[in-house]
Amino acid sequence: MSFAASSPVVPAPHHSAAGEGECHLTRQMAVRAQTPELQAMAAFVARSLALVSGAPAAKAADGVDAADTTAQLALDASLASAEHYHLQISPQQVRLSGGGVPGVFYALQTLLQLLPPDVALRGLPAQGACTLACASISDGPALGWRGMHLDCARHFFPRDFILRYIDLLALHKLNRFHWHLSDDQGWRFPSRRFPRLTEVGAWRERTVDGHTSNPGRSYREQPHGGYYSEDDIRAVVAYAAERQITVIPELDIPGHAAALLAAYPEYACGPRADGAPYQVEAHFGIFPDVLCPKEPTFAFLEQLLAEVVALFPGDYVHIGGDEVVKTAWAGCPHCQQLIREHGLGDENGLHGYFVARVAGILEKLGKKVLGWDEVMDGGVSGDTTIMCWNSNAGERALAAGYPVVMCPVDRVYFDFYQSTSLDEPAAIHGLTPLRAVYDYSPAALAAGATAGQLLGAQGNIWSEYLATPEAVCYTALPRLSALAESLWRGEGRQWADFCRRLPALTRRLRALGYTVADSHYKALLTPDTRRDGTLRVQLAGGVPGVRCRYTLDGAAPDAANASASGTASPTWLEIDRECVLRACGETPEGAPCGDERLHVVPHLALHRPVYYWRDEGLQQAPELALLTNGWRGNERIFHYHEWVVFDAERVDIVLDLERVRRVRRLRFNLEAGAHRQLARPAAVEVLASAADQKWQALARLDAAALDASGAVDIDLGHCALRYLRLRLHNSRRYYSPETRQRQRMPLYLDELVLT
Repeated sequence: MSFAASSPVVPAPHHSAAGEGECHLTRQMAVRAQTPELQAMAAFVARSLALVSGAPAAKAADGVDAADTTAQLALDASLASAEHYHLQISPQQVRLSGGGVPGVFYALQTLLQLLPPDVALRGLPAQGACTLACASISDGPALGWRGMHLDCARHFFPRDFILRYIDLLALHKLNRFHWHLSDDQGWRFPSRRFPRLTEVGAWRERTVDGHTSNPGRSYREQPHGGYYSEDDIRAVVAYAAERQITVIPELDIPGHAAALLAAYPEYACGPRADGAPYQVEAHFGIFPDVLCPKEPTFAFLEQLLAEVVALFPGDYVHIGGDEVVKTAWAGCPHCQQLIREHGLGDENGLHGYFVARVAGILEKLGKKVLGWDEVMDGGVSGDTTIMCWNSNAGERALAAGYPVVMCPVDRVYFDFYQSTSLDEPAAIHGLTPLRAVYDYSPAALAAGATAGQLLGAQGNIWSEYLATPEAVCYTALPRLSALAESLWRGEGRQWADFCRRLPALTRRLRALGYTVADSHYKALLTPDTRRDGTLRVQLAGGVPGVRCRYTLDGAAPDAANASASGTASPTWLEIDRECVLRACGETPEGAPCGDERLHVVPHLALHRPVYYWRDEGLQQAPELALLTNGWRGNERIFHYHEWVVFDAERVDIVLDLERVRRVRRLRFNLEAGAHRQLARPAAVEVLASAADQKWQALARLDAAALDASGAVDIDLGHCALRYLRLRLHNSRRYYSPETRQRQRMPLYLDELVLT
């Protein structure tokens, strides 16, 4: 086997070749720095390997090395960039060469991944040696900006964990840490000039329990909060810098400002619309609390940002700028006067004005401004760096000529679910499996862009439903690893090879104390999308070669169940009767993994068309095809894309059986299997018609008659019909913490089952 084929390194090096012989590394090994600028890195290498000297060793008086093997650190101007490196392992020497200090550091990270995980924890063994096969590795990144984000506002994480998170980035050769330090739910940046930001803004009285969009809310009735001291921030910045990582602070303005305004309400346009005092939010979402673009606000921000700049030496300060609810601006006389005076057009233009004022402050302080892609809506200047998270924002930003950092919500938001398995912990929503992350290629979007416009990309971790460091690591790993390889290798990466290296990487990460998800070993059940009256389901694992087990009776498919069938994945299952299909995958160690479920139902309406009833006629609605695709949502985690959503106050839909049939029962679900509560209609009506669309009422259920489980089962009495009409009355009102008023919530349906 070649060296490249056997190497466990992630990201995989671009070029590697086996050498002859072996190299024996001991604690007595000497470290040599070729130039003075590498002395600090030489000391870091010595500490990382726990060398006896604890510092770079000197040559003996006669010029002979005191140790049998040496580590040589050198700069090589011939390498393509400061981050490129060459690692040469020979019998008497390990040579780490870089185009700059970062390259030497990345050579060390590769070396550490070639050594046992225990070396990263405790250094080289006190007795004996670690033996490496001789090899030559030449490597460098495809993209310059390779980052990870962490939201410490929704949940606060202590400094010790932030340092461990930075270690995780360093191991993967990532070079940007985007530190989200303020939001509606908490303020984490220390300010001497404005102490109430942490005295008040850092703490919330309670936290919503369960999903914040549930119609019935409960709470964890205990305060949550915290903030970082100046010493904490200095320690994090220095720790990151030693690992060649730049820290990008984010203070989110002008929206997401509830915590700030709870501390200093004078920077709002006025009192809250509902008359309540501004407060640190206990819920998650998008709130109307926004800074007012008046001169006292900009004077406040000028002083505050001067404090930020003093603690963060990097080029950028991230000012947020996303999800700004502009209702307060629309009703504010000062804001409307600004719009008229400056010819801004509307509140979007005012948003651009706000960003431009803050960018001017940061420019005077020697920093560049970075904002989420919504700032483009206000026509911000072309030198604003845009962090693109919305679906088509990257294409828009590149076409407009902006410098761009990519982080699309559907590919690199790691707070989304990793699989559809019912045993996944609760997440905000969405589905981003490992393969989708690995396949993400930001450079593909930049084909027609100006050279250098695409700075790079990063993954984002929002912490609404991640209350502990363990939860953060679970949601990050191994998706962070997949993204790191995508950004480092570019187009030359290979999914099958990454999966081959993944078990060794997982063992390493767990040995280092990180929680790593096994979601990619769980089974995945994917219904065939063909609408031909048959039901087929593909059973597969998330990575190649996973062996899966399944049952058709809803029983657990573990090894103890004799009725469970085992199969190599992927495979297709033909379904000819109603069943709850359950499946699990298998880890490399042979342990069952996951609890994937799919309630599959062949029925009279399978693949039949569904229409809206509007203006006394049928209106085509392709999106309603989900209602007759043959699978139900009651055994699954709620995923938006598996349900049909209805926002109207009155839902009126018609199912066409395409000929007259006798129908006994109608079944559907108003509730998913896990992690969400869905709104219920005030009433359900069922009507029927033969071919003439003259409607006969068959049943009506009021809210009190709906089962608590959300399962609706209506006896239709062997009615002969072609058209079945379903009316849902969505008149119930729920209090929304985001709009701060009572309003309707969307209704969701999974499948209209007719038997």
